[in-house]
Amino acid sequence: MAPAKPKTAGHRPAGVMISTVLGVAGAAGLLAYIGAEHGAQVLWNPTGAAIVGGGVAVAAFLAFRTSELLSALSALSAIFRNDAPINQDIADLLEFARCHHRAQVRDAEAVLGRVRSPFLKLGLQLVADGAPVNDILHVMNWRIQKLVERETVEAKLFRTLAGLAPAFGLLATLVGLIGLMASLGTASVGEVGAHMSVALVATFYGVVLANVVFKPIAIKMEQRTARRVGNLNVLLEGILLVRLGRSPTVVADALAEFTRERRDELHGAP
Repeated sequence: MAPAKPKTAGHRPAGVMISTVLGVAGAAGLLAYIGAEHGAQVLWNPTGAAIVGGGVAVAAFLAFRTSELLSALSALSAIFRNDAPINQDIADLLEFARCHHRAQVRDAEAVLGRVRSPFLKLGLQLVADGAPVNDILHVMNWRIQKLVERETVEAKLFRTLAGLAPAFGLLATLVGLIGLMASLGTASVGEVGAHMSVALVATFYGVVLANVVFKPIAIKMEQRTARRVGNLNVLLEGILLVRLGRSPTVVADALAEFTRERRDELHGAP
């Protein structure tokens, strides 16, 4: 009897992440509404933008290494797309399990050559080499830990910027108030308004950057890391079952259970 294929209900195909697109469109619409209500020129102040934007950039360069900054920037595109499901990886794993269970070494090596996932390829190669289970666990868990560390740094960068942006908005506010106080006795109404614009609009910039840009990006990246770690753990369980000599049917049933999604694990609601 052929092993049951794992059910992957709830997985979406790789593509554009609709929630991110809606969020970006909503943020643009909100800012456009504010600008239309009060005038776009009222919300633009080059001095405040330079202090907030420049301050955030300088702080990022001081707090993080160049490689970490480049890695975080390259990861930005990930928040606009869904991760590809692991259906194909599971299919490759099950095909390898069938060949390995039947001692078809050449067929197993052919399957191994077609595996795209570096994580799965390494795990199956260790199985083919007859590595002890503890060694496989050690190596594969180390790979998962390195992924978590790298992606945690990327999310931490944007969380850090979310905390710094309002602070630089406050700095620009203080600069505007200092200029206002320094020229209060001789300044015209126009000059007073310019200083007040720096003081107030810069705070607006800091709040928007923190709560509409940096913090949502960090949350999205953290959620992505959690999903990726979950998928890697599913593949690791399958690798270990193959190494322990379980039948392909048992491996397929186990992976089907691991990938089945339930909204309520306590009461079993689908």
